[in-house]
Amino acid sequence: LRGEGFNPAQLTGIEKADLVEKVFILCSNPVEEDLYPLPLYSNCMPQFVLRALFLGLLWMFILCYLCRFPLAPTLGSLFLLALGLALRNIKITKDKASKRRKRQ
Repeated sequence: LRGEGFNPAQLTGIEKADLVEKVFILCSNPVEEDLYPLPLYSNCMPQFVLRALFLGLLWMFILCYLCRFPLAPTLGSLFLLALGLALRNIKITKDKASKRRKRQ
C-alpha cells in the first residue's frame, strides 16, 4: 500500500482479505490516464487558450496579409473552423465517455 501512496495506519474498518482483493484488482487493471483531456493536445486550460489564440491569429495573418483576403470572409472562415473543431471535440468526448461506460 505504501508503494501506491496510501498510509496503512489510516485504513480502518476493512478486513485484510477484502483489502488484499481490492488492491490486487486495482493494481492489475490500472485506469488509463488521458494525457490530453482538452483539444489541441492541451493538458490544461491556460495552454488550450494560448494555443487557440495563437492558431486563430496565425490563421488571420495568413489569410489577411499573405493571401489578401478581406476581413469579413477571414473571420467567417475562422468561425467555421472553430465550429468544426468544437463539434469534433464534442464527438470525441462522447466517444471517450461511452468507452468508459462500456468498461465498467
